[in-house]
Amino acid sequence: MNNFTAQATLTKIYTAVFNFNYDTTPLWYMYMLIGLYLIIPIIGSWLNQASKKDIQYFLGFWGITLLAPYIKMIAPTLGYTGNYGQMGLWGVCNWNEFGTFYYFSGFLGYIILAYYLVKYPFQWSLTKTISIAIPLFVIGFIITFSGFLLTQKHYPGNYANLEIVWYFCNINVAMMTVAIFLIVQKLNIRESKWIKNIAGATFGIYLCHFVIVQAMTDTFLNIDYLPASLKILSIALLSFGLSYLVTKLFDTNSITRRFIR
Repeated sequence: MNNFTAQATLTKIYTAVFNFNYDTTPLWYMYMLIGLYLIIPIIGSWLNQASKKDIQYFLGFWGITLLAPYIKMIAPTLGYTGNYGQMGLWGVCNWNEFGTFYYFSGFLGYIILAYYLVKYPFQWSLTKTISIAIPLFVIGFIITFSGFLLTQKHYPGNYANLEIVWYFCNINVAMMTVAIFLIVQKLNIRESKWIKNIAGATFGIYLCHFVIVQAMTDTFLNIDYLPASLKILSIALLSFGLSYLVTKLFDTNSITRRFIR
């Protein structure tokens, strides 16, 4: 990048041990994944001996944490002023980041939910599954879509609030995720070479896609005669295709393969 000196670049690289920076924001999830990998052996031991009811208790409390982003958003309108400038909930303050439901929150909930749904699958027919999953997905989508529009209207320029409705760990995104999982779980899909190829490339695609999305966005947004819907579709398809090709290219070398598997 033209506006980066050698020293600035080195600083950004070594300070990554503390957190991602502006230029590497798309890699935020790497830190989250490391945390999950570290805790999985411990949680796995608990799951091996936990009863169905134990797991349900955990998921129930996790469900409460999925409402936290909206509760935090609504609380000030009900008179909540926080503590010493900190607007955290349930015990969170400047000297304590670990609130009441801290140990039940976050992406770990999705892992435990998936484990639960696989170990204790709902004994529903495909018809019943679809009749429940589709409304669940639609409701979650409506909350996400309309919430984005409303937040954009009432909090213009406030990206922190704008992103609340698509937090991965909020109730509407979880609803859509569960709906898709339940339907896919019921499908009887034959083993397919091309599906295995794409499945094996998903981490690499996610790892590199943002750079390509940005390049495609810069390209297609400058094409005035294309309608917005076609621009979005073109950006999505080309970004996916190119990300897949980059991942497969990395997969051909034993050294670079380590980064995408």
